[in-house]
Amino acid sequence: MPPRAPQAAPFGCLPPFLPGSASLVEQLDQRLLVVLRDGRHLVGTLRSFDQFGNMVLEDTSERRILAVKGKNGEEFESTICYQTDIQLGLYILRGDVVVLMGEVDEEEEQEDFSNDGRIRLVSLDEFEQLEEEEAKKREQNGEEAEQIEWDFDLDLVA
Repeated sequence: MPPRAPQAAPFGCLPPFLPGSASLVEQLDQRLLVVLRDGRHLVGTLRSFDQFGNMVLEDTSERRILAVKGKNGEEFESTICYQTDIQLGLYILRGDVVVLMGEVDEEEEQEDFSNDGRIRLVSLDEFEQLEEEEAKKREQNGEEAEQIEWDFDLDLVA
């Protein structure tokens, strides 16, 4: 009698495709950038998740970025981005607040700050001061701050 083909994968072996939130297995112990529905950006190490997409991030920080347009000569405008990270520690996320998620390469991230000066890492105090200055400039020019609005579940609103 010929041997039977196995019916399931052996214990400990993962199939090449995992449906739903089980595909997060590949991101375990990886550094991730997560964009939330309210527009916040979190960077942390994925330690755990469940079938609903809820996640536990370790060494999490909220990344805040401010783009400032400034004149660089008279012919064109250049944009300088200021970045700060606010340390949060261990963070638990509900799966339904996640909009976008991707891996962060730490080596490339450090190289970004050695570029031509378009991204500058600043302290939280400096960042808040820059935000206030930009808000005053916009107010004087009559401009409104750009708001990110995620139009999810509009068909569910009564």
